[in-house]
Amino acid sequence: MEIIIAATKSCNHRPILEQELKDAGLEYKLMFYEEHPEIFEKFNLKTSPLLICDGELVSEGMPEHKKILDLCEKFKMK
Repeated sequence: MEIIIAATKSCNHRPILEQELKDAGLEYKLMFYEEHPEIFEKFNLKTSPLLICDGELVSEGMPEHKKILDLCEKFKMK
């Protein structure tokens, strides 16, 4: 499973999301809009952060804690 946080460098929610994923024991990649605008263009979105799992948009904006727990369950199943 590949988890990507796509965010702007100035996004206030990105550090919170990173910490939640770390606390859940989930590995992730961090991709900044300023360096990878194609990610935001692919999903035609302007919101930060985006949470992408296996190429699929899971959350636009800061996800609810339940979504992170759901990801954790999926990760354990693989």
